[in-house]
Amino acid sequence: MTKQAATLSSLLERPAFAWLDPVSDKLQTAAGKVLHSGAPARRVKDVLNGTPLRHRVHPALIVWPLGAWTTAALLDVLESRATGSERKGYRASADASVAFGIAGALPTAMAGVADWVDLYDQHRRVGTAHALLNTLALGCYSMSYLLRMTSRNQRGAAKLLSGIGYGVVSLSGALGGELVYTLGTNVPHTLYPKPPNDWRDVLAGAELQEGVPVVVEVERIPVLLLRRDGEVLAVQEWCPHAGGPLSEGKFEGDVVECP
Repeated sequence: MTKQAATLSSLLERPAFAWLDPVSDKLQTAAGKVLHSGAPARRVKDVLNGTPLRHRVHPALIVWPLGAWTTAALLDVLESRATGSERKGYRASADASVAFGIAGALPTAMAGVADWVDLYDQHRRVGTAHALLNTLALGCYSMSYLLRMTSRNQRGAAKLLSGIGYGVVSLSGALGGELVYTLGTNVPHTLYPKPPNDWRDVLAGAELQEGVPVVVEVERIPVLLLRRDGEVLAVQEWCPHAGGPLSEGKFEGDVVECP
């Protein structure tokens, strides 16, 4: 039997990184107080998660800062090899690319936090490391931009900070990839076929009592039913977040929280 090679995410399981857990607790509690504070906050969180689009927003937004900073790195190299007015053009374009990446980092981070706030255990720890690395990269680029704007004599230091930031955000991106492809974070845990599109009779209306969740099967798919204020609500029983049984979750109005 061969020993499986360690991945970046598996390295974070070591005791040396246990300090990430109390940091995660505090950050997740703070973020949860905002994103789970009521119906309006939930609607904002849904948008940040990409629920209306039926597609996660965070992976798409990553292209914004990463693309801008990749462009800035190329322009910084071209600037160092150019002369005269051409050099000034590369310099201005590189500075603009750094600024554009910084501007894109905020909405990207907001979408990332909305995804991360629901994580737990090792997924949460890796997500915290991912976020901290991104914060460090953003700090490097912010300092680089400040030097670019205030001092021509510090151009070399500004480029060095950008280079460090690019290395850090690349490492963070590798962790983000492992969150999805290795740990399955925010990948639907649905083990059943796609539900039918047409109506099905599942039980007599008298059998569904007010406020009492009932689970029925529709073509091998478990469905949670709940009568609330005379209205019958229905949703697939297994939460796609982590496969939890929603009938055992916490009910608040027409919202059920995965247990």
